[in-house]
Amino acid sequence: MTPLLARVIEALGTNAAARLLGADRAQVSRWNAGIESIGSEMGRRIVDLHDVLTRILRVYGREAAALWLVGSEPLLGGARPIDILVLEGAAPVIRAIDGIAAGAYA
Repeated sequence: MTPLLARVIEALGTNAAARLLGADRAQVSRWNAGIESIGSEMGRRIVDLHDVLTRILRVYGREAAALWLVGSEPLLGGARPIDILVLEGAAPVIRAIDGIAAGAYA
């Protein structure tokens, strides 16, 4: 789990990773340092965020990807991708990213 979290932090920075995971920045730092263990629910969030981030970074640059995650996405009915990620998991968000990559419009 820690290697995935490290990749998310490397891509977005600790502050953005913490915000997107809904966690405290200091806690994310402790997880990354191996000082504190990651619970199962947060572990799922980290895996999902890593998967989505890997996909969206193929479409957008780092800053645009971070903004996309918290912006309104027409392919998700206007919802924020990060909210869909938390509520429904990675699959619908990945479908939206694939639609963007293919040039789809809602």
